[in-house]
Amino acid sequence: MKKPHNRFLNKTMMLIQSGFTGLGKSMMWLGSAQFSGRIIRLLSSIVLARLLMPEMFGQAAIVLTLFELICTATRRITSAALIRMDDEQFTDHLSSANWVNWGVCLLACLMMLLASYPIARYYHDTSLILPIAVMAMSFLLLPMGMQYATINLRNNKMRIVGRANLWQTFIDAALTAILALAGFEIWAIILPKVLVIFVWIAIHRYHNPLPKMQSETGIKYAQVITLLHFGIPVSLSDLTNTLRQNIDYLLVGYFMGVEALGVYFFAYNISLGISLGLIQSFGTAFYSHLCHRNTVEDLSAKYLSSIAAIMAITVPVILMQSVLSDWYVPLVYGDKWLSTDAINVFLFLCLSGLVRPLGEAASQLLLANGLSQTNLKINLLLTICLAVVIGIACQFSLITVAQSVMVSYFITLPLICIYSYQKVFKNNQQLTSIGESL
Repeated sequence: MKKPHNRFLNKTMMLIQSGFTGLGKSMMWLGSAQFSGRIIRLLSSIVLARLLMPEMFGQAAIVLTLFELICTATRRITSAALIRMDDEQFTDHLSSANWVNWGVCLLACLMMLLASYPIARYYHDTSLILPIAVMAMSFLLLPMGMQYATINLRNNKMRIVGRANLWQTFIDAALTAILALAGFEIWAIILPKVLVIFVWIAIHRYHNPLPKMQSETGIKYAQVITLLHFGIPVSLSDLTNTLRQNIDYLLVGYFMGVEALGVYFFAYNISLGISLGLIQSFGTAFYSHLCHRNTVEDLSAKYLSSIAAIMAITVPVILMQSVLSDWYVPLVYGDKWLSTDAINVFLFLCLSGLVRPLGEAASQLLLANGLSQTNLKINLLLTICLAVVIGIACQFSLITVAQSVMVSYFITLPLICIYSYQKVFKNNQQLTSIGESL
């Protein structure tokens, strides 16, 4: 008779193996691209850490956080709905989707330009206006590649998606290092972010023609409503998720100043850079993976096995980083960071990454099952709770902020993962039972 712990171990290994089989190719291309990209960014960040002061990191954090918050609302405004459609619907909606993409990106550009002056005035730093304005111009480029990227995601061409991400990261890091060495200061971080969008567009468009559109006459308002009806809740969910992930930047900058924000931004990126890259790759592949399913049992198996697989990848990486933190940070990035709280902040933020895949999995499961409103409410509630906790922690120290983030995620994300699973599969089981009774 097998011992209980042996049965548990065997079941866990079967889940992990199943997850690698189901998401294997997608995760391999996206994960390897993200991992390689993060290594490249790591090398670039070594140069930046030795050349730039914490204040520069703080300024970059303000500009990039603003861009990320606004950009998040545009990324899946049409793609989330298009990926779920059959071939005929997909082709018919492409023209209207293109109009929506341009409209939303123009609005995003305008919002960022309008925000530049109030933000610069709030931080008493007028030098922030021009970098924010330059980053806003990125939104005028994105629609040129959005439909092509959607086609690659819909067709599960994760090799191309991963290649686009990798080349973006490689060129971004190379340009950043070159410009930093040339003395461009904050522009060494900002300018490459805009220029590499051309790389992303070129790779997604290469040998990837759009289907012949049935609605070539232009925009169809009924289709726009269909796209926005599904896309707006998804975009709002993504926005609240991004806000949750960046709320610590906003509050640290507000309560503790730009220099403290620079230390926190530095520690956050070197501690969670690799693991968050893997988790984002997982989320991208997971949504497409879940949208192609046959039965409730098949969906449940995909969900559990995929979580087991991503945890098997990320946990060892995070634990290794945590164990080596005291040696790793000063050796690689320089002794000047020893006079700050960077190492301790690094450690607690790194450990917070252990449960972050659970939140990503729960979010994609809800979206793939049309429960975008539920996902939005969960992310909004979690963001509010996290903001309160971090706001209180900011009254003490950066280390307290990092500890609060870690504890908050350890408590909430497993609960959200369990709740989402029960929400989706309880509903599906009830519908199945009703169908069988009829």
